[in-house]
Amino acid sequence: MKRANCPSCGAPVVFRSLASIYVVCEFCHSTLLRAGEDLQNLGRMADLLEDSSLIQIGSAGVFRQRHFMVIGRIQLQYESGLWNEWHIVFDDGRSAWLAEAAGELMVSAQVLAKDPLPAFEDLAPAMELQLDGRSFTVTNLERARCISGQGELPFRVAAGYDVNSADLRSSDRFLTIDYSEVPPLLFVGQQVAFADLQLEQLKQPADRSSGGASPVAARSFNCPHCAAPLRIHSPAIASVACDACGSIIGVDNENVQLLVSAAQALREVPWLPLGSLGTIGGVEWEAIGFMRRSTRSEGIDYPWSEYLLFNASEGFSWLIEYQGHWNFARTLARPPAVAEGQTKFSRSGQEFKLFNSGTAEVTYVVGEFYWRVALGDSCRVDDYICPPLMLSRELTASEVSWSQAEYLEPADLCAAFRIKERPPARIGVYANQPNPLAERHRRVCSVFWKLALTAVVVQLAFAFLFASQVVLEQQLVFSALNEEATLRSQDFVLSSRARTLLVRHGTDLNNNWLSLSSTLIEKNTGEAYTGVQEISFYSGSSGSEGWSEGSPSDEMVFRAIPPGTYYLVIDYELGSDRRAAVVDTLAVVRNPAAWSNLVLVLVFLAVFPLFSRWRWNAFEARRWNESDLAGDDD
Repeated sequence: MKRANCPSCGAPVVFRSLASIYVVCEFCHSTLLRAGEDLQNLGRMADLLEDSSLIQIGSAGVFRQRHFMVIGRIQLQYESGLWNEWHIVFDDGRSAWLAEAAGELMVSAQVLAKDPLPAFEDLAPAMELQLDGRSFTVTNLERARCISGQGELPFRVAAGYDVNSADLRSSDRFLTIDYSEVPPLLFVGQQVAFADLQLEQLKQPADRSSGGASPVAARSFNCPHCAAPLRIHSPAIASVACDACGSIIGVDNENVQLLVSAAQALREVPWLPLGSLGTIGGVEWEAIGFMRRSTRSEGIDYPWSEYLLFNASEGFSWLIEYQGHWNFARTLARPPAVAEGQTKFSRSGQEFKLFNSGTAEVTYVVGEFYWRVALGDSCRVDDYICPPLMLSRELTASEVSWSQAEYLEPADLCAAFRIKERPPARIGVYANQPNPLAERHRRVCSVFWKLALTAVVVQLAFAFLFASQVVLEQQLVFSALNEEATLRSQDFVLSSRARTLLVRHGTDLNNNWLSLSSTLIEKNTGEAYTGVQEISFYSGSSGSEGWSEGSPSDEMVFRAIPPGTYYLVIDYELGSDRRAAVVDTLAVVRNPAAWSNLVLVLVFLAVFPLFSRWRWNAFEARRWNESDLAGDDD
């Protein structure tokens, strides 16, 4: 740490970082150049635009388990508003930058690029770019102007110089190319949450909101067109739409500039009043802006509502409503890499499918927004769904952004914002609305598998307890010489009552038929049981294809047969289609396993999951009927 006195006003000046070459005097705003032990006055720095950012020179925090301190700032202005680049120094002496823009925070440090950097004019939003062996997507192109500098800086900052910059993202990195110098400067880092930085020594606002979503004081002013009172909740706010007269006002320092006067002929009243406080995901949000957007398809306009939510620590989020369906959405820090025309992609083990594409246009606004909103603003929107999630890509001439929305049940929304009024009725099935029959189908399938397993276990238990036993196996020959004849089998013994007795014939019959009348006779009592069966089997070829009809094997069952000694008397008639003798393998099986009953039970049980699946599919069909891809494979 180096201490000196300002050569202009004599105030103490401190250099906390060896990388700091310039410092702006806190008292007289002189820009001072460190030259050895001396300080050279380069002139007065332009004043910063006032904002209510919580961060200030001297704030401290933690990034990747390393402690840092804020020692300087560059303030820049671009078409949609302001952003701050905070110069931070870590305890080990290394420095980096903490960017604060539109409610987002990014920590980055300068690196040397191995590959040549492309010209700013050659870049376009959504373009894929390979740098140092990694793939990046161009997400934002800005032409900004430096407003002022503050504190310690590693290079000279002068108000009024223009800065062209390009932001690129990959799955785990945030990259900025700064074209203010030749060759361009390259910075790499990542987006961070306000809470994760564990910031201390923050700016203390004059008035803290008691219980509100914002811990900073809202700035108030009057509409320059109708004098209605207006408020600004965040330094990131760039425009305010007056609810009283419909004018859209650009916010610049303590001054306001009328952008559009009374441009909105139709006044719409948001269902969720601006200023409402609600807790979603454990964060208390305040509704500060409302807009209506619309897209046209086949000559029909499809409008929806979007509410901008604000929390001083978490930044911004959105509530989106379409025909009574609600979504809670936030900007994605790590957007997916999706090529133009790609209809499917995987992210975190989930498959997202393209649902709709179109041009969205702003038709009505009221309240605060973190960019210079204007009626007629339009962008290309692609929606990819994996219910209950939806990833949306918005593409303009200078920016591509991704957001992730999660379906929000209307009852949960009312509970979050403590609203007793009934929400708008839901119409139809929304793109990422969870299928309400999915859980029921899951339960039905779970019960089916449990009952099916039980049926199989019972079947196996019966097969084990009443084990099948072959009590007779004998070969018979049905002669073609006798058109009608009788054969007698060998004796066999049933030591106990047979629940079922299966008589199976396995013949070599071919292109003929055989009629059998089998009589089961108890040898001692003469008690008899009779059964009749027909066996036929024909085969041949038609052209190059073979065919067959019937089967050379058949079986019959006798039930509840008491114990005893039995034999079979078989009267047969052999067809005259072929005069060859037929060899038959006769088998008698005691208590064979009856698998047909199990099949019937399983078929009956399968009706329920099949019906449940049919209802689930019907819901999905209603969903995809609303898609631009209706009729495609979904």
